[in-house]
Amino acid sequence: MSLLRWSRSLLALGLVVAGCKSNPPAAILDAGIAAAPAPDKVSSPTPTPEPITGPALSYLKPVDPERCAWMRRPLSSAEPTTLFTFDAACSGSELSWSPDLQRGLVFNQPTGEGARPRLWRVDFAAKTGSPVELKGLPGGMGAQGAHTPVIAKAGFDAQGRPMALVYVVPELKKEQDGEPFITFEGERYPAKGIEGTPALALAYRQEGADWKRFEAKVVSSETDSVDVLDAARLPGPNPFMADSLPGQKASESAARMLKAALPPRDKFGQWMALTTPGGTLFYRAERLEKEDTPSPSAPVRWEQDGKLVELEGLMAKEGDPLVLRLRGDLLVINVLGEGSRSAHVYDTRTKKNLASVQDVDLATLWPEPSRP
Repeated sequence: MSLLRWSRSLLALGLVVAGCKSNPPAAILDAGIAAAPAPDKVSSPTPTPEPITGPALSYLKPVDPERCAWMRRPLSSAEPTTLFTFDAACSGSELSWSPDLQRGLVFNQPTGEGARPRLWRVDFAAKTGSPVELKGLPGGMGAQGAHTPVIAKAGFDAQGRPMALVYVVPELKKEQDGEPFITFEGERYPAKGIEGTPALALAYRQEGADWKRFEAKVVSSETDSVDVLDAARLPGPNPFMADSLPGQKASESAARMLKAALPPRDKFGQWMALTTPGGTLFYRAERLEKEDTPSPSAPVRWEQDGKLVELEGLMAKEGDPLVLRLRGDLLVINVLGEGSRSAHVYDTRTKKNLASVQDVDLATLWPEPSRP
């Protein structure tokens, strides 16, 4: 898995995330998910969710190489809260929220032979999590060969049910008249007109104890992914679609100013301009190793009164990969450099650094509650 693969999926390499707008029913279908064991035999009232009185930061914090904690830190406080600790590396893990923001999912897709994906459902109020059974989901037992399904992403559907997007490259076959087709789970899919090797993008949701497929599209394994599914475009706090290179190419005059002040190390890169409520942010877009498209990287500068201004407290070396997320007045910058992984939140109007956390992964703003 490439360094910025998570940023192009759900959440994840440079991207801009909008606030959530969905307002589904409060009831969530929990059947088929094992409940977390009670701490004792004495029943206790159901805990009420802690109110979020302002913006908060969500991120993953390593506990040890194979154990990770999902954290929430209000921007108004330096004290984070541990929501759930799970037995997997932070790297390769992804987060999502239910539409009512009362539950979350942690999806881990490890690499390596025999590695199996894992999914946990998290209750934010109780600060507990429980595993979601993946045995009946294609790809749930891990990759076993070239034609084995792989779970690409997981999240919630609009009704709050766990959902998974699956990718598979079945064997190509031909009809008697020579027309190509592929088969999967007993169904036949025409593959005429597909450039390169045909593949399938599939969407499943958990209904009771079973996983039910509700969408399938034939795609090209060379150019397409599960992002082409309608399910990947569902509104809500955990959108699958993301912009990996936010903003637009900097103007020629701005590029000349940046080149003079910050001579680039990569002649094939380009300067990008991200418009924020408080002005323009410039950053360098470079092609990272094994990546086909440019990705955000340091250096980064504000444009203020015609001058270039460094970002307060940003711990990024030249060439460090970045992830950019803009929501309203707030900008989150993840620094993914070797030995310098950190996240920083800025008020784009005042240019103030509102929060910085070190040695974290997948930092983003906590989704906003739905408004009536």
